[in-house]
Parts: sequence; C-alpha cells; structure tokens
Amino acid sequence: MKNIIKCTLALFCVSIAFSQTTGKISGTIVGEDGNPLPGANVVIKGSSSGASADENGEYQILGITGGTYMVSASYIGYSSVDVADVLVRSSLTTKVDFSLKMSSVEGQVVTVVAEKPLIQVDETSSVTSLTSQELRSAGVRDLNSILATVAGVVMQDDEIHIRGGRSNEVAYYLNGASVTDAGTRANMVYTPIETVEEMQVQVGGYDAEVSGANSGVVKRRLKQGSDTFTGSFKLQNDGGGIGELGGSSNELLGSTSYGHSNVFAQVGGPLLNEKLKFYAAFESKAEADPYVKSSVGFNFQNLGDEYGANSSYADTFNLAWQDGYTPGSENKNTNITSTVTYDGGPAKVTLGLVQNNSNWNSGSGIMSQLRWAGADITTMDGSSVSVDPRYMKNEYKTMMLSMEATYSLSETSLLRFSANSLNTDYSNEDSWFGKDWEKWEDSTHVQNYLGIDDSIWTPFKDRYTQKSNYQHNGMFFSRPGTMAGNYSMSSNDKQGFSGSFQTLIGDHDLKLGFDYASNEIRTYSVDPALMIYASDTAYALSEYGITSYGSRQDIPAWKYRVYADGFGYDLYGNETDERTFYYTDVPGVEARDTMYVDGAKKPTEFGFFLQDKLELDDVIINAGVRVDMLNPDEETLVSIDSIGQYGQSKYIRPESWKDLGTFTEIQPRLGVSFPLTDNTNVYGYYGRFSQLVDLNSTYYTAYNYRTQIAVGGNYYSNPVGFGLEPVRTTQYEIGFKRSFGNLAALKVTGFYKNQKGLAQSDRVTDPKGDLAGAYNYVRNGDFATTRGLEFDFQMKRMNGFQARANYTLSQAEGTGSSRSGYISAVDRGSEVPQMINPLDFNQNHVGSVSLDYELESDNNLADGLDVNLLFSFSSGHAYTYVFRPVGGQVSAFDAGVDYMSDTRSREALEAINASTTPWNYNLDLRVDKDFKFGGYGLTVFARVRNLLDVRNVLNVYQATGSADDDGFISDGVYSAAFVDLWGEDADGDGVTDYEEMYRAINIDNDESYRVYTDEYLVSSPRQAFIGIEVNF
Repeated sequence: MKNIIKCTLALFCVSIAFSQTTGKISGTIVGEDGNPLPGANVVIKGSSSGASADENGEYQILGITGGTYMVSASYIGYSSVDVADVLVRSSLTTKVDFSLKMSSVEGQVVTVVAEKPLIQVDETSSVTSLTSQELRSAGVRDLNSILATVAGVVMQDDEIHIRGGRSNEVAYYLNGASVTDAGTRANMVYTPIETVEEMQVQVGGYDAEVSGANSGVVKRRLKQGSDTFTGSFKLQNDGGGIGELGGSSNELLGSTSYGHSNVFAQVGGPLLNEKLKFYAAFESKAEADPYVKSSVGFNFQNLGDEYGANSSYADTFNLAWQDGYTPGSENKNTNITSTVTYDGGPAKVTLGLVQNNSNWNSGSGIMSQLRWAGADITTMDGSSVSVDPRYMKNEYKTMMLSMEATYSLSETSLLRFSANSLNTDYSNEDSWFGKDWEKWEDSTHVQNYLGIDDSIWTPFKDRYTQKSNYQHNGMFFSRPGTMAGNYSMSSNDKQGFSGSFQTLIGDHDLKLGFDYASNEIRTYSVDPALMIYASDTAYALSEYGITSYGSRQDIPAWKYRVYADGFGYDLYGNETDERTFYYTDVPGVEARDTMYVDGAKKPTEFGFFLQDKLELDDVIINAGVRVDMLNPDEETLVSIDSIGQYGQSKYIRPESWKDLGTFTEIQPRLGVSFPLTDNTNVYGYYGRFSQLVDLNSTYYTAYNYRTQIAVGGNYYSNPVGFGLEPVRTTQYEIGFKRSFGNLAALKVTGFYKNQKGLAQSDRVTDPKGDLAGAYNYVRNGDFATTRGLEFDFQMKRMNGFQARANYTLSQAEGTGSSRSGYISAVDRGSEVPQMINPLDFNQNHVGSVSLDYELESDNNLADGLDVNLLFSFSSGHAYTYVFRPVGGQVSAFDAGVDYMSDTRSREALEAINASTTPWNYNLDLRVDKDFKFGGYGLTVFARVRNLLDVRNVLNVYQATGSADDDGFISDGVYSAAFVDLWGEDADGDGVTDYEEMYRAINIDNDESYRVYTDEYLVSSPRQAFIGIEVNF
C-alpha cells in the first residue's frame, strides 16, 4: 500500500520522459512518375500517430513505441498503400518509402510487406535489437543467457561483463525507467521473456539520454495490447513429478529432472473502446533444484559424533546423497506483468505494472543436510529420534508501477513524460517459527515444536545455548533442529521522474531533457541469541553469570550492539531516517558508552542532456552532452589515519566523518555514420561515461566501521569502504557494416575502453589518534583497459533457414578484477598494484551461432515445424597458478580450498592471471510444432539445454589447474596429517574412511569449493523440457 500511494502521488505531481524507448518512421511519398505528393497522409494503423508529406514528399512520425506496425499512405486520386510488418526500434529511425499509383476507384488499397533492413544506417554505435519473435525463437529463456549471445558480452559465473567491464557496470531499463539496483548495480525487476516486445543491448556507446552505465545498457520494452483479442496459455516442465526426483524413472529425453516447471498465460486487446488497450500476463514457476548440477550419490551409515565437546551426548547419524538431483533449495516465483495504453490523438499514455514474488530456501548443502533435510538420530542410550527439517525461507518482493505519456505539439515536436515507483522488500524466516525470531534459539519453543521431551533428545545444552555441531572424520555437520541463521530484512524504494522535448528543425532531430532518481535503502539483522538477556534475572545469573532484563523491550541498547545491526532501522527494527544515538544508563559515562545506528541511505542521481541527431544523405552525426549530479548520500573520514572514538563502545565519533557531497560529471558523446552506399556504411563513436560505484562497496553500518577501523586487529576479506568517487570511462569504437543483397549482413567493430577509479582495497599503515592499529579499506584506485574486435553476421530466412552468428576477440586487462582482489597482498603490507594484467573475467574468444529452420509445407503434418540450434563457445577465463604451503589454519573439510578464500598464505607461481581455464562448448536445442484448429493454435515444443551433455570446466582449483583434483587428498604431503588423525579403515578396503568421505563430499560433489567461492567447477548437465502452448 505504501508503494502504491507513493507512485500515485508521483503520477500526479511529477513526470518522466524517456525518449530512448521510442523510435521514429520517416520516408518519402511519391507518385508513379517519381514526383513528390505534398500533403499525402501517412498513418500508423491502430493508433492516432501520423503525419503529412511536405513539399518534397518527405514525412516523419515521432514517438513510436518499439514494435511491429502497419503503416498506410493515402492521397486523393491515388490507391492507398498499406505496408505491413514495419519494425520500429527504440532510438532509431525506420525508413518507409511509398510510391502511389493513380486510381479512379475510391478506396482501393494495395498491401505490401515491409522488408526488415539488415543494417541500420543511422546507428552510430553498436546496438543489438531483439524482437519478441526473435526472443521466442531463442533456445534459451533467461535474461543472462540471452545477453550472452550478443557480441561483446561475456557471462561468467552467471554474471554479465560487457566489453571487459566489471559486472556492476551495466544499466538496466524497463519501459524507459531505470531498474538498476544502486547497491549492487544489478537488475532489480524480473519479467518473463514472453512479456517483452523488444530488447535492446548497447555494448558500445549510447546517447546522452542514458546514465549510470560504464560498460553497457540493457533495455526491455513490455508488450502492449493490439486491436484484436489475442492470448496464449503455456505449460512446460523438465519431467518433474514422474517418479522420484533424480531417479532413473524420472529421466526425460535422457536427462535428469530437476523439478523445474512453468505456467505462463497472457492476453491482450481492446478495453472498452479502440483507444484503450490492455496487456496482462501471469507466470508461476518452480525449481526444486535450482543448481542443476551433477551430484554424485553416497551413503555413509551409523556415523558417530566424535567431537569432544559432545562426548556426553554423542549421537549416531546417517549421511546420504543421491545422484543427479540436489535437494534442499527449492525456488518458487510468481509474476504479474500488465500494461494499459490510451491512444487518443495528440496524447498517448501507458501505465505499467510488474509484481514479482520470489521464495527460496537456504541453508542447503551436504554439511548442513542433517538440519535442512531432517534426520533420524540414535542417541547414546539407543533411543531413536526423528527430527523434522529446519531451514531458512527467503522472500523477495518487487513492485513496479510506471506511467509514460507523450503529447504531440505538432508533427515535428513532441513532449514525453513518465513516472515510476519501484519497491523491493527482502526478509527471511525460520521454517518452524516464521518471522517470530525471538523463539528461534529458545529451547522451550524448540522442544514444544519437536514434541520430544528434552530428557530424551534436545539440540540445546541449556535454554539459550545450542549444542555444537556433529563431527565425524574431523568434518563438522549441522546438528538437526538447530537454528539455520539470523533474522534479516532490507528494502529499497526507488522513485524517478524526468522530462524531454523533441523537435525536428530541418535535418536536425533535437532532444533536450532531464531525469532524476532517488533511492531509500535500508537493512537490518538480529541474532536471536540476544534473547538470553530477556530471560528471568535469577535464571540468567545462576546459569550464565550475567544480568538479564526479563523481556526484549527492557534490554538496554548497549547489549543490542553485538546482536542487532543495520542502517535505516533502529536497534529494535523500526524504520528511521536519521542517525539514532543510544547512551548508557549509568550516570557520568554517557561520553564513553555512546553508540549509534545510521538512518536510511538516500542516494540521488540528477542529470540533464542535449542530443542532436543530424541525418543527411551522406553522413549522420549524433552529438550530445550529459551532465550528471551524483550524490551517494555517504560520508568519508576527515582523516583516514586519525579518528576520534567513544572510549568504551569504540564507535567512531560523528565529528570524524564529513559529508562526501555531490559529484558533477560532464560527459560528451559523439557518434558518426557514413552511408557509403545503400548497403554499406562506416561508423565511429567517442564517449565519456560516469557512474556511482556499487554502493554496497561503501554502505556499511556504524558497527562495521567501529569493528574494522576503531577496534581492528582482524583480517576481513570484505573491508569497509568510504569516500568513493564515481568510476569514469572513456570509450572509442569504429565499425563497418555491409549487407549482401537482401539476404545477409556483416558488422565488424573495433573498440578500445579505458576506465579509472575502480574500487580497490588499500591499507592504512600509520595509525594516529585513537586508532588502535592498521586497517584495510576500499577506495578508488584500480584502472582497466579493454580492446577488441566484434563480428556479427545475420542471414534472413531463405528456404526456411535463418542464421545469426557473432564472435568477439578481446583482451581485458587491469590492476584488479574486483574491490577486494588484492586484499591479502595489501594486508601483508604490499603496495597496491600498478601493473595491468588480464582480469579474472577476461575471455579472449567468445561467440555463438544460432540456426533456425522453419518448415512451411502443404503437408499438414510437417507444416509449422520450427527447429532452433544455438551453439556457443568461449576460450575460458584467466586465473593464477599458485603454490600453497603445507598446514596453516585449515580444517579437515576445507583444506583443499582454504587458500582460495584467505589468500594471504599462498604464493603465485606465475604472472597474475597468466593461465586460462579450458575452452567451453555448448549446444542448445528448441523444437516447436504448430497445429491450427479454426481460430486456435496449438504448439507442442521441446527445449534441451546442453544437448550433447558436455561437461565444461567453468573454474579450477588454482593449486592444480584442474576441476577434478584439489591437490589435497591426492597428495600425501598435504593430507598425511589429516589421514593419520582421522584415517581409520573400518571396512578394510585399503582406503581410510576419511579419504572416502572427503572424496565423496569435496571431489565428487564440489562441496567445499561451492561453500568457499559460491561458484561451480563444471557446467550443468543436459536438461530437457517439454511443453504445450495454446494460442488464440
């Protein structure tokens, strides 16, 4: 309700214009003798848009939403001509010329089908546009996989990198509104691909209208209703529900089912009258196993808890895993997407709504299986106990409301307005107690839920203290019934408005506009262990030797500080916009015990731009300038090596901070295109871009700063940041386009990009004042350069075949690949890097080939068959081959990967990122068969990901260069101490139980690698979907 009210106010009070979401149609109207027909009328059928030809027979229609239209030209005494399937792309010009023939028959109409141009001569930078039909034909359905088929785009570990940029340098737009998360720079709004009318990917430069992107822009335009009612209903799954998931009885087309299913429905058409149209879609999808990885089964029975601290209540348990399907992390998502459009003459208004609810379970994995999957336990006295699954349930809600409006002042002038409100809310809950976190770590409530007397079995040592996890063979496994995590919540309210004015003056297409976006970001977490201070005072003193306060409401703030944290919420979880101070209750020591939490972060971005597109016969010049005023709503230290702090709480005094202020960024952009012939053109581009860093690099809590800076003494792999300025990029490109008749086209582009001020870790080594010692932090410092060549080939459909292929040759280098890429080096006192090396996500060779065959035949059984093959390849990414010393702070579980998380002890055996992972190859298949039944259509389809079931190596262990050997268990130099300590051979097979368990968990199933890196070693195996779709 809060979000709806905000957006309603915005719609009445402010307006945004996003001319980047519309294109225009231009051309000439002549008679059959070639002479112009001044005053001839041109209209877009089904809309109020149109224009009249001038004295030269030329016309232009502005403000056309991207899509496919029928354009009609008429003149008294001449036959009218309708041109169907005219494709309009956002920010570009579509040429439609008419030649009318004289006719004495009134109302005679000639209909022709427009030829889609293979090259767009007014493009002055690299743009890839995909229509709804092209998206439907693609063999992949998720946004990132589609982006990965575009030249210049690399997908690594499910993150998108464009032309060598970091993953946080891409701007996302939906219906013209920014949907980029200020904290992560990721896309905030999911929409099903089926709801998208047009998607445009800009990997080179972009007009001055675009902000907040140093590497690329992804624009999506939602579908709108048409003149007639149309709709569809689709069902698909990967075989889920056919027997046990992961079992041989549940294989589909030779692949394991991962419990993926999808229901999608859409409908659109006129609403009340021809001026009002609507479109609505609904999707529900579920993924029982979102990881889609090749699990390898094992079964370890009757394992005894060997941890000394548990010796008085040591349980016996079983640990089993299954082939294929990986349970425990079910994802569910529902989406509603809708637009309502009013087209009533000079004014056109479109309202949009996207509502998305995502739910997923966390806490899964082999080491926590006994908790999230539940377990059957045998106690020391032989009692059998069955414990229900306990895990964290996560919910992420998105609501976006938008309004776009255009008003034609004349045939050559247009105003555009729009407003949007976007809200995201995240929270988690315990599967047993929901959001009532006060009960999560209270044995009274846990035992009541279990229905087991604590004299028989309990996961608690006392009321507020959980027993330690089980240990076997030196590895720790989560104890059943214990708490899976802390309670947390966060939100981001994003509001935006802007406006623009567009006018045609001679050959100039001028646009002048502004845009504004504000965010309100909050986050909060609390450890339920806090409730120990809410217990009975006498009990707390006798059991724990501490003072308790009887209820949560009575717990003083200074007790909260190690349990609750965040910004935008006070310690008790209530929203606050201002910094909130808390003081001790002891008289006379307020200055020593002062602490505080910060209010909501409210970064803003305001910009205005001027764009002039000059379109002449032999040259097109697209020149613009953008001025952005970026305010991250952040503070920086007055002095990084000297601070003031409160004596006991150690919180940094507010006077040690100062406002970072607003950054003014001037960004000129220039693109030029030379149409050498009707089928050849050369283009070039220069542009400067600025964007705020991902604000998660600088948004830390007051407690974080207190702990890492004022207290110090520990190593943090994710150091605090402050004082970060925008990242600045300069990019150049030059390209060549050539069409071969009306059949095929080739585009070749060379580019060079230079970036400065990327986030980088550094260290304060000379502390002064109240600083206890040196500390690490994040500042601007890294720089990067990328250069490369892109080849893009497309062939129109001929004899049923259509093809598209791209290949990118590039080299991405820099001083660092991420904000903490060199954290271990600077922690040891090394200088920050000054030499450039290949970046972690550098992939020299990337490409894809899409082949589509559509059969049209008089044979009803064969007619309507469509087959699409998508082949993709990459040369692998850079990594550094390293040496790790024997021993260190490693455990029986993580000894093979610890050095990849805490890199302080390892040594590089070569230049940084001198090695490369193996090449990857993948083939995806889609097969559709259409049937017609009167006014209805039925499509039966199959999709297969990784058709050839290729096991691609995505990442490697840096000590071995292999995805199959971590170099620990296979090398006695490293593993001997653990084998000697835990190495019983109970079954007498010559291999110790520890080695068998380590291999089953960490080598066969990559568990330690996944836990420590949040990445995968190998690609997903084959996955097949079947489905049906009904159309009307």
